[in-house]
Amino acid sequence: MPKLRRLLLPNNHHLNHNIAMSAKVNNEQLEMVRRWASYGVDLNGIQKNLAAECGVHLTYMEVRFLLLDNGIEIARPQEKPAPAPAPAAPEPPQQEPPLPQSAATPAANVKPTVTIDDLQLPGTLISGKCSFPSGTNGAWQIDQMGRFGWTELNGTPTPVELQAFELELRGILSRMS
Repeated sequence: MPKLRRLLLPNNHHLNHNIAMSAKVNNEQLEMVRRWASYGVDLNGIQKNLAAECGVHLTYMEVRFLLLDNGIEIARPQEKPAPAPAPAAPEPPQQEPPLPQSAATPAANVKPTVTIDDLQLPGTLISGKCSFPSGTNGAWQIDQMGRFGWTELNGTPTPVELQAFELELRGILSRMS
């Protein structure tokens, strides 16, 4: 019974894992883990690197305990300080911000046909269909979490067509609200 109690006590949980880890990971491999963690590699990446480079296959939890038992922390990427803004000549205020060149050009040259379904698909906020000038067409949806997705897409629209689709869909949605 004391052995079972020792296994179940929360403050002793790592002792059993530490014994198992020492049999699977040697000091050289542990140094590799420290280096990966210092580069900001996440637990999943460390797990994959151990398997690929060292032939050591550990579960996600075993990797987590390995780091905890050895006091290894995954480095967080540090934000670079923003460069000081360069002094620029003041521009006269504009009525409406201009569209970026890449966004303005596709709309003028490529005009996809975007429609909204009268009856929405189950689990969606809004859905519809789209036809691109290249012949590609498909059905799209925005789910209840606000995620966009294609449900039926035959072919691959060009990046320019996708930009034009996004602009067209934004225009339709803004007119609906």
